[in-house]
Amino acid sequence: MKLPLPRMAGVHQADNAALAIAMLRHQKAVEMPDAALAAAMEWTFWPARMQRLASGPLTLQLPPVAGVWLDGGHNRQCGEAIAAHFVDAPPRSIHLITAMLANKDAGAIIEPLLPKIASITAVPVPGHDHHPPSAFETAAKGLPVASAIDVIAAIASLSPKRTDSVLIAGTLYVAGEVLKLNGQEPD
Repeated sequence: MKLPLPRMAGVHQADNAALAIAMLRHQKAVEMPDAALAAAMEWTFWPARMQRLASGPLTLQLPPVAGVWLDGGHNRQCGEAIAAHFVDAPPRSIHLITAMLANKDAGAIIEPLLPKIASITAVPVPGHDHHPPSAFETAAKGLPVASAIDVIAAIASLSPKRTDSVLIAGTLYVAGEVLKLNGQEPD
């Protein structure tokens, strides 16, 4: 049976789904009809994993842009998956707002996205040891790294074009706060 592609954004999601389906089809403990697998492609949702934010209190602070994306990814594989999503995507440039715990690689998200980054704004991770803005400068390869006291201030500081996207990435701690601020808290 041919299954639909997952509704989750990112080319890597098809690989993730294929692996899960292969496991389910080869196990014998639970019967899994093809209709259930097809439905799973539409139902599967993981907040803050290449999630396009809806119009809400936070996103409405921006002028119209190609999209506002949220991803809690903080390692090299996540950075590469995010970059792959944007390879052929419409945004000409990406305005990155990033926050990352101090024990993570500060360049993990920036380096794979660097060819498309228009600006980088670093924000703290409240209540946790996190990288200061200077930690992102090496990965930024000369692109200035601004700082803001929080995501709201970071968004207020941006001047994206209509063809640009905004990406908020680097930790699930800040991603949860972004979802709350935009009225999109998961059920």
